[in-house]
Amino acid sequence: MKLSLVVLNTGRMEGKSIPITLSQFLIGRDPQCHLRPTSPLISKRHCAVLVKGDKVFVRDFESTNGTLVNDEPITDERELHDQDRLTVGPLEFRLVVESAARATRPTPVPAPKSAPAGSGDEEAAALLLSVQDDGDSSPSTNVDSEGVPTSTTIMELPTPGKETPLPGAEKVDKAEAAKQAAGNTSSAAKAILEKYLRRPRR
Repeated sequence: MKLSLVVLNTGRMEGKSIPITLSQFLIGRDPQCHLRPTSPLISKRHCAVLVKGDKVFVRDFESTNGTLVNDEPITDERELHDQDRLTVGPLEFRLVVESAARATRPTPVPAPKSAPAGSGDEEAAALLLSVQDDGDSSPSTNVDSEGVPTSTTIMELPTPGKETPLPGAEKVDKAEAAKQAAGNTSSAAKAILEKYLRRPRR
């Protein structure tokens, strides 16, 4: 707790802050006092500001011109609060009490728990990814819990120039198809070579 007296009297000392760093802060003209005004209207031992625990008091020592708290004269001891006005003879002060601010840390945000696959944000993301427009004609693929496709994403397109067989047409044996493809390739290569050799040279 920090205490200070701010001078309210008009003049060059107005607004001056006088720190109170002792538990018994004496005010008076006596050389042993901590605040020694020169005014003869202030007694040698006029009053004291006392700090007891977290409370502040002022005690008057039966001074000639008295001590006032918020314009009320005190005869013995009175508790003071922040912004109280203290009048010592012709002098006026405002008490400023600054409580020691406890270091308050903001409550930390709890760390997010690692969510299992397919839950929470991941589930929401998967839902967003799986949403397709009504007009989307792209083939659907199976995905696992991580959103990775499990089936092929290659689309088989018909070879240009070849007719797509109608559904229900007889299927050619794979071995026979391989032989035909090999024969077609060889004969095509042979035909191109012969055509090249027949061309007249210039």
